[in-house]
Amino acid sequence: MLALFTACNCASACQRIIQITLTFADGSADLDRTQIARLAGWIGNANAMFAKYTSAGVEAGATAKPPERTPKEAMQLARMRADNVALALKTLFPAPLDVEKFAHSYREKKSSDVDVNDFAAIQIYPDLKTSRLPDCNPGLRTAWSVNASSIQRTVA
Repeated sequence: MLALFTACNCASACQRIIQITLTFADGSADLDRTQIARLAGWIGNANAMFAKYTSAGVEAGATAKPPERTPKEAMQLARMRADNVALALKTLFPAPLDVEKFAHSYREKKSSDVDVNDFAAIQIYPDLKTSRLPDCNPGLRTAWSVNASSIQRTVA
């Protein structure tokens, strides 16, 4: 189950992101039992990793397939997917969580390793202030500051 997690260590922001991607049947915006069970298991594992999360994001996509699905209809489908996944995430998550939603309509495949763009990617962001992780920048002091008036500019 740990393979479901993707952790990103971003040097500039020092943020860890826990992510899962759900795929949808063509034209569907509803989560089936398998997706809900997978999401619930993922949330359980995420809560075992970190005690508290600050927010979440849901990015959903849908493919435009003219003439049966226009780009506008694909965008509506992607929005419904984002709404449904955000609702499921808020319902299953054990604590209140702010969820930002994004929707995308695609005319072509997003990447070469996927057949369609019918997905929802869920990311949750742990509260690193309450975690016991080491400082991301151990060489820098947290109280360090620069007095702007002491900086001199030298022109050559």
